[in-house]
Amino acid sequence: MVQAGSSESGKELAAKSAEVIFTAWKTLGDAQKFYRDVKRRVERYGRSRDALKIMPGVMPIIGATEKEAKEKAEHFKSLIPEKAGVRLLSSLLNFDLSNYPLDGPLPPLPSVESNNGAKTRFELVTKLAKDENLTIRQLYQHIAGARGHREIFGTPVQIADQLQEWFDHEAADGFNIMAPLLPSGLEEFNQSVIPILQERGLFRTAYEGNQLREHLKLQRPTHPSTVQITS
Repeated sequence: MVQAGSSESGKELAAKSAEVIFTAWKTLGDAQKFYRDVKRRVERYGRSRDALKIMPGVMPIIGATEKEAKEKAEHFKSLIPEKAGVRLLSSLLNFDLSNYPLDGPLPPLPSVESNNGAKTRFELVTKLAKDENLTIRQLYQHIAGARGHREIFGTPVQIADQLQEWFDHEAADGFNIMAPLLPSGLEEFNQSVIPILQERGLFRTAYEGNQLREHLKLQRPTHPSTVQITS
């Protein structure tokens, strides 16, 4: 059972019945706050903390050097068509931005309470714009590639370091890897980053079963052995 979203009702649903939760956070502090909150809720339902795996999305952009990785990241941003970027951002905010200057700030927006779209994503996007003082163009460039999820870049070792930091400090149980290119981006991650994580004892060296449940170390749910049907 997989739940996606970080609203209050979403967190409560995940704590009660989900086994995996997909989420999107940009900073370690925000991810830790979410992680600890959800794990406390899980325990309130009498479940083990390990019964729910929290897996934020992350887009790794890998280079032979940090400079090369940054250049790749900028190149990917430059490929986003303006109309597509504005259209995506408008849909995430549930507000038409097509008549506003791209190199200006976000206009005043309706409150999150009056937003009929995805409230969690609305809050994430507007917080990012405010915290980093981004223009509309800069904001859609941040959002379009990873859809609001965290982007990291660097050498394979630097990518592994950033993933390990979140894993070691109660921000994630694992990650939903969102490669910038398919299939080459995933192949690059598997060939260059996974071996480093394996050397650190952070990633399996062989599968322990045949199902995703076993790969995530999730217990198989128990079901009543008999069902009584009454008319």
